[in-house]
Formats: sequence, C-alpha cells, structure tokens
Amino acid sequence: MFSRSQRGHLSRGQSLVEFALVAPIVIAVMAAIIQFGIVFWAQNTLTQVVRDTGRWEATQGSCSNSAAVVSQAKAIAGVSSLIGYNASSWSSANVTVTFSPTVADVSDACPPYPTNNGQFSWVKITITHSVPTFFPGMEYLPALGTCDPNCHITLSSTAQFRLEPKP
Repeated sequence: MFSRSQRGHLSRGQSLVEFALVAPIVIAVMAAIIQFGIVFWAQNTLTQVVRDTGRWEATQGSCSNSAAVVSQAKAIAGVSSLIGYNASSWSSANVTVTFSPTVADVSDACPPYPTNNGQFSWVKITITHSVPTFFPGMEYLPALGTCDPNCHITLSSTAQFRLEPKP
C-alpha cells in the first residue's frame, strides 16, 4: 500500500497531465471567442459606415462621382472604431456605388433625380474591408469569411437607399 504522502505525490502528477491535455483546448476556445467578437464588431461597424455613406449620397441632390463617395466613406470610417482601417486602406476598388431608377434595375449611370416624393431612384453602396486575424487558424472557422494570403478576414456590407428630392 502507498502511504499518504505517496498518494498525494501521484495525485499532483495526475493533475499536471490533465491540465496539459485540457489547457490547449480551453485556450483555443477562448481565442476563437475573442476573434469572433472582433469580427462581429468589425462587421457591425462596417455596416454602419455603409449606411451612413448611403444616407449621405441619397441626400446630395445629384449623383456624386465615385471619388466623392469614397472620400465620404473614408471620412465616416475615420471617426468610427473600424478595426484594421487606415486612411490608405480603401480605394475605389473597396467602395462601389451603383444607381438605379428601380430596385431591380442596376446601372452605373445616374438616373433622373427625383423632384417629388412620388418618384423613385435608388443608390446602392457596397464596401469591402479586411479585418486582421489576431490568432493563427481563426480564418478557417465557419462563418468568418475567407482569409487572404496576409491572414485578414474579408468582410463586405451593402446598403440601398432611395434618392431624396431636394427640399
């Protein structure tokens, strides 16, 4: 039989082995929760930036060129807490603007701007943004998007607004 001190020694070794087996799993789960929270935050912030840019464009009274819309989107993103954003990270390739006289018809041409609330024209803004991956392997989790070679998760958001007549 083992004496009391020998059993205590065996118990400590067992605890160490159990910790060594469970700790990597717990750390991986915690890292996944943190990364998912970061991506969720970035997606919500990106959606708000797209909506604010769309609202701005819908109230301009005429169709803005793409450079003006990209500039406005950058200004809005600059004051938001969008993770991974810097002023040089967006270009006209990241921000697309399309106009349409109806919801189903989409074109790049500026439709006739409405003169009263009975006329309808639409603007659609789409922005793509890359969010950095802070923990290795997180880009392979489902529903987080895809990972480019630099290990950034690519997010996209779209908003469509009815163009408003001038007051």
